[in-house]
This record gives sequence, structure tokens and C-alpha cells, in this order.
Amino acid sequence: MTLQRTEEGPNQRPSKDDRTGDMVRILGGTFRMGSNDHYPEEAPVHRATVDGFWIDRTPVTNRQFKEFVRATGHKTFAEIPPDPKDYPGALPHMLYAGSLVFSPSPRVTNLRDWSQWWIS
Repeated sequence: MTLQRTEEGPNQRPSKDDRTGDMVRILGGTFRMGSNDHYPEEAPVHRATVDGFWIDRTPVTNRQFKEFVRATGHKTFAEIPPDPKDYPGALPHMLYAGSLVFSPSPRVTNLRDWSQWWIS
């Protein structure tokens, strides 16, 4: 992956304030995304550009995320019921919000049974 940094102008680069605190600014840039040499779903290689953004210096803890949810009422994608119009052909009564967590099984008995690795 080759990254070409593009310096952002003064109007595009926000200054630190109460919202960014001890965060780190990652400048935007253009890079080559994908691969023509490995897996088919990675092709084709193409140019992609990302805007600059602020990121925390450390991962967000579960406690911090809980405080954020309590303060903002934020709903994760897993909590929002799917809109049937976004899933043409799906039976509306079969669409519901949810998530799965990968949990490796100590012993696999049936490779066609995905539930051995995923828990809700």
C-alpha cells in the first residue's frame, strides 16, 4: 500500500478544542487499495482517497462507550431494526436487529454448522 499524504488547508484542518482533547490528527491522503494478486474480492487495485480525521490515542473502553451511549442515546447498527426496503426479496418478518460474536470452538463436529463459531 502506498500512501500519498495531502496536506489539508487551514479551512479543512480543525484545531484542537474541547471535542478533540488528547486525540491525534491523521491527515487525509490517497492510496492504492486492493490487490490483483491475491483474493478475487480484493480486485481491482484502485485509487482511494480518505479525508483527515481525529482518532483517540487509546482504544475506547466498554465503560467509556457506555457513558457515551447514556449521554447521547446512540444506537448501534445491531440495535436498529433493518428496513425491509433495503433487503429486496427478504421476508420482512425474518428481518430483525442483532449481532454475533466469533467464539472459536475447541472441537468442530460439522463444518456446515456456523453456529459452532458464532454466538448471539
